[in-house]
Amino acid sequence: MRIMLLTTIFLITFSLPAWAQESFDNMYCSDYHSARVKIVSDSSARKLSEASMTASGKSVIRINSGQLKNLSKNARSFAVNFSCASLVLGHLVKGAEGIYDYYDQVGNADCWAVGKLFYNDQIDKNGITALEEEINQLNREQWSHLPGPVRVVSLNDTCELKPLN
Repeated sequence: MRIMLLTTIFLITFSLPAWAQESFDNMYCSDYHSARVKIVSDSSARKLSEASMTASGKSVIRINSGQLKNLSKNARSFAVNFSCASLVLGHLVKGAEGIYDYYDQVGNADCWAVGKLFYNDQIDKNGITALEEEINQLNREQWSHLPGPVRVVSLNDTCELKPLN
């Protein structure tokens, strides 16, 4: 009994750093058919978050928490929400007809992602400005691990986010 108690204490003590890591376990995402998206941890993913579809048509988001560790929680959540937006808005199914259509889709996904943070009270207008600045300061190497193309993010100017009150 004493060995089991000591083993439990040992495991709890050395598991604390794992509990302290950011978790996307409670994130909910649905695709364009309103089906729940499976969110999986994938340390081999090249990007922080990647939206994809399986051969059977199921939507999946792969998250590599090891990528871009120096980003703020809001920037990391924005990246995962961007991947979710690609599925919700049907971008992976429909595709883009041209470069202008593609960048319209990217802009819509940006607004959807920041809107989810804004309307869930995770970020306010000042936080959006800080998020824009943080993302726009990324270098090309960092951008290669963020979903979407390299771009200037102008969320406050582009997205019409208004408080619900």
